[in-house]
Order: sequence, then C-alpha cells, then structure tokens
Amino acid sequence: MAGRADELVIAGMKPSTVASHSDSYLRLHRGVTFILLVDSFIVLLMIANVTYVFTPNAQNGIVGVSAILLLVNFLAYRKRSPMAYWSGGGVIGFAGVIFGFLALANLFSGGFLMAFLFIWAMFGSGRRALSHFHPGYKSAYLGQDESLPALELEAGEMLAACPHCMAVLAIRPDLLNPKDNCPYCKLPLVSKELASRFEEE
Repeated sequence: MAGRADELVIAGMKPSTVASHSDSYLRLHRGVTFILLVDSFIVLLMIANVTYVFTPNAQNGIVGVSAILLLVNFLAYRKRSPMAYWSGGGVIGFAGVIFGFLALANLFSGGFLMAFLFIWAMFGSGRRALSHFHPGYKSAYLGQDESLPALELEAGEMLAACPHCMAVLAIRPDLLNPKDNCPYCKLPLVSKELASRFEEE
C-alpha cells in the first residue's frame, strides 16, 4: 500500500462512478451544505435558549444577529466562498458538540431513545466536519482541482472505508494489522478486537 495513501474516494461512491465523474467531492459538498443548514438551525435554537437570561430586547437582538450571521455563512458556504470554508465546518462541528451534550443529558435522565438519536446526530456532524481536513475536499471546494483521478486497484487490493473518517482507501486486507492507521484521520484501520479474532481463527 506504499505510495497509495493519496488515492481516496468518497465513502459510498461506486468505483465506476468515481472513474466516470469528476465532481465527486462537489456532490459531497452538496450533502455537507444540507447538514450545515440543519445544524445552523440547531445552533440558533441553542443560542435562543441560552440568552433567555437577558432582557427580551437583548435576547431578540442577539438571536437576530446570530440568525443573520448563520444565514450569510450558509449562503457563502453553498457558493463555495473561501471565507466560509472553516466557519462552515466550525458550525457543523459546534453542532456536533451540542448533540454530544444533549446525548449525555438524555442518558442521565433516562431518555435512551433520544440519547441514541443525539449520538447518531453527533457522529454524523462530526464526520462532515472532519471532511474539511481532507485536502481533496478543500481543493474541490476552492475550485483548485475538481477532478478525481481514476482509481486503479493493484493485484490483491480492494476498496474499504476508514471506520472513523469514512475515507475510502485502496487496501490489502491480508496485510492489515492494528498498527496500520488511516493516512487522513490517523486512527487505526483495524481494531485490536477484530485483529485478535482473526488471529484466533
């Protein structure tokens, strides 16, 4: 797998689709943009709930300004403005943190169903926020390189998604071990439990 770490496709994409279309990252951008819209509403709702301690006029002013800033950020991100790249990812990441706190609150209060939903939303937002650290996504967002090279698998290789950041890599399953890390999120590609299970077999 040496020298192959830069060959990445978006999780969920068919290899044939990747080879025939050059806007794979831009389709991911559309999905991230939708998540940004939903998460912006969540952040605005939390701001409204936190500012209840202020006077009604002050609360309305804070919520109004926040709504305008979040809307401008969303519109700029949708148009792939360079200034909105990290602020968009920041809003999504912040919403993920909010989902995490809400999940903990529901766990402690016994609302296990809501806790599960908030945990699911937290990981969803977290994965979308992590995509901003991928150089391919950033290049496509900024219009520097919107093409994705065709991925040619070598003998014995297959496509597999990183269980943490969902980057899809060309890997050799027979050579993977717990010491192998994803070249993007730096987390293990194989858990120790899974490796020990195959060792026992």
